[in-house]
Amino acid sequence: MSDKMVFNGPASFDMQVMVINDETGQVGEVTVGLGLFEYPTPLAIKERIEKMVAEEFEGALDGFRLMTKEEAWKQKMLEKTGTRFAMMGGKDWDEI
Repeated sequence: MSDKMVFNGPASFDMQVMVINDETGQVGEVTVGLGLFEYPTPLAIKERIEKMVAEEFEGALDGFRLMTKEEAWKQKMLEKTGTRFAMMGGKDWDEI
């Protein structure tokens, strides 16, 4: 997001970032704010996730990490359907 105020529309933006703790197996979603009125770009979203990892993974999120593509897919399919589905294409996220 830029330093000057931008007013694209009457909206506020939050995203849910999926995390997992390898030691406990606990999964969760972290609500991350993306701001008011300015529509976030893919790059702004990527930068906000990187900032969250750098600033918040020690402390409240100690022991957690971002889910891989495969882990996130399986978790969402379990939540939505009650069944886990395999995902093709590996564990890494596509580049922005």
